[in-house]
Amino acid sequence: MKKIVDTERKYRPTNLNEFVFPNAQVEEIVRAYGTGDITRPLILSGPNGTGKSLLSEIIPTAIEGFKPQVNRVKSCDLNSSTEIYSQFTRNKQFDNLYTSNNQRFNYNVIEEVNFDNKARDAFRVVLDDYRGIDITIMTTNEVEKIDIGIRSRCEILHVPPCKPDVFFPYAKAIIQAEGYDIDDAALTAALDAVYEQRPDNRRYYQTLDEILRKATMPQLAASI
Repeated sequence: MKKIVDTERKYRPTNLNEFVFPNAQVEEIVRAYGTGDITRPLILSGPNGTGKSLLSEIIPTAIEGFKPQVNRVKSCDLNSSTEIYSQFTRNKQFDNLYTSNNQRFNYNVIEEVNFDNKARDAFRVVLDDYRGIDITIMTTNEVEKIDIGIRSRCEILHVPPCKPDVFFPYAKAIIQAEGYDIDDAALTAALDAVYEQRPDNRRYYQTLDEILRKATMPQLAASI
């Protein structure tokens, strides 16, 4: 019987120690944010499939030590000053004494940010007024389209796709966790093919799913 596994979902990292960092710089900055000592808004930029959305989930968890309440905002709902203020402004006096769910911070996560010019001034005000109370994390594929005044208030972290050699140990561990083994050269060739065609971490997982579907014996053939 063929082995059907959705490895991306089954082995989805739940904390920073499980996340596959593409390089040392990304790991250093993300772990610094994970301490909660940095409250500067964070922009995670990069192409699709690099783990930006995942990082926006697990950084708040790292700070709190549990899965906190997060205000998830759609970028398409932030096209005017009214929409900005309705999403982010609250009673600051209350917030200085309390946070949601007894958390250290309130968290805002905005996916695929690309603000309309009419809203940029309002968002700048919000970022300034609530820094230290809120931690705001944004993701984007096109950071240059974000207003320069917003960018200047943020830490901008480029998150590239993992290179094959970086993802290799994680891929090997997944295959072994499923009860199989694979020749290192064959696995390397499979990951290299993904990277050459279109660098995308999700494609690595899809390749692992395909490898496991082809597996018919505890020892995978080197030809896979």
